[in-house]
Amino acid sequence: MYINKKIIRFVCCALAAVSAALLCGCTEIDEDAPAPVMATVVSEKPYPVNAGSLIFEEAPQTVGSLSPAVTEIICELGFEDRLTGRSEYCDYPESISETAALGSAANPDVDAIIESAPDLLISLSPIAKKDITAIEAAGTRVWIISPPQSTGDLYRCYEDIAAVFGGKLNCSAAAEDALEPLKKALYDARDSMESFVYIMSPELAAASDSTFAGNFFSCFGKNAAAKLSGEEDISMTAEELLALDPEWLILPDSVSVYELPEETSGLSAVKNGRIIVLDGDVLERIERPTSRLDSAVYAILEQIKEDGGENTGGTENPEE
Repeated sequence: MYINKKIIRFVCCALAAVSAALLCGCTEIDEDAPAPVMATVVSEKPYPVNAGSLIFEEAPQTVGSLSPAVTEIICELGFEDRLTGRSEYCDYPESISETAALGSAANPDVDAIIESAPDLLISLSPIAKKDITAIEAAGTRVWIISPPQSTGDLYRCYEDIAAVFGGKLNCSAAAEDALEPLKKALYDARDSMESFVYIMSPELAAASDSTFAGNFFSCFGKNAAAKLSGEEDISMTAEELLALDPEWLILPDSVSVYELPEETSGLSAVKNGRIIVLDGDVLERIERPTSRLDSAVYAILEQIKEDGGENTGGTENPEE
């Protein structure tokens, strides 16, 4: 037992000596050793921002918009003070009514645009190349935004505009805040219809999921016409529509169910009175989508709740 204690004491002393040596070695400074490299924290900056083919090194201070939806989004995001020109079709919000009119995307007033000289001109619709050339030659940049084909695209549109005007650091939060009411409305609408077809004309032109309207209505239920074609608008025969036999039929108020081919009277939606009619306000929200699309969602839900929508749409039956 005595020997074991001596051995233990010896080992402990040896370990203590080694530890002391190591500690001393750590405190010595080698003058020839390179200085340690300190980690550098690089904070992200709000600019530059990439938008389409353009790069923005700073926010535009004066802007013209040739799209009603873009004009509304700019104002909604808090940048109305930078709007110095609008299209003749931009009518919301009312506060922009005195803003200079610059024509339209299809027929821009190039002279007025050049005279107002905004930093940036934005459109959701194509502008003739010769007009773009003249506008850019005068010092105004032109940003053509791809029209949203889905509600997800609409979010990205908000995010891109927020990034260009306010920098990329807070653009996602700005888009989320602006679209929160619409996201809630779409959540409330889910699974409210079994299946549907949105018929846009008496010739049975239907909206596929490659259109914004078709994708939007898919938030309510299954678009029976979604996969029939890769084209934006599907023109189908009455027989094809009967084969799909959607639970719901959606029509603009300019089209009456009585104007459709006679064979469509055999549709389950027609027999059960499940016809949703879109009035002018709802159609405008869908054709010019912004966060105010939430009002269209609730208007449609109201019709769905009315026992399948007894209104057969459009004009009255001429035979009655």
